[in-house]
Amino acid sequence: MNQVISEILKETRDPESFRESLLKTDGDFDFGIDSMVRLGEVYCELYPDSVSHTDSAQVQIGYKIVRISIVEVILKNLDNELKRRYREMFTNISTIKYQMAEIVAMLGIEEAVRIHKGLDFRIKELKSEIDLMESSIIKERFTGGITVFYNILYLMKKALNIT
Repeated sequence: MNQVISEILKETRDPESFRESLLKTDGDFDFGIDSMVRLGEVYCELYPDSVSHTDSAQVQIGYKIVRISIVEVILKNLDNELKRRYREMFTNISTIKYQMAEIVAMLGIEEAVRIHKGLDFRIKELKSEIDLMESSIIKERFTGGITVFYNILYLMKKALNIT
C-alpha cells in the first residue's frame, strides 16, 4: 500500500498518535529524501514555534518524530517479536543488555550479529540520505534525530561483544 508518511503525521498531529499509526503500516511507507523533506514540512506547519526555536518542547517533538520514523524503517523486515524487542531497546536503553541476551538465546550469536550489522548499515544509509538535504531546520531535525541511533547501536554492539 506504501503509505505517505507526511499524511500520517498531518492526520495524527502528535508524536504518540503518529507512532501508533506508523506501527500499523508495518514499515510500508516511502522514506526517501523527498518523503523526509515533506514530513519535515508538515512538522514545521504543525509546530511553527519549533522553526524559531522559541519552544524547546516543539523542537524535541521534531526529533521524536524522526526517531519514530527511523525505527520503523530500519526494523521493517524483522519479525514482530524482534521488532518489539528492538523498539524497546531504542526507547529504553537500560533494556539493551537484557534484550540482546534474549535475542542471542533465541537466534544465536551469529544471527544476532547479522541483524545488528544490518541495522547499522541501514542507519548509515539513512544518514547519507539526510546529508544530501539542503541546510534547513528540517535537515537539522533529521540530523539530530538520527544521532542517538549511533549511541544505541554502539551499546548493542558492546552487549554482543562485537569488536
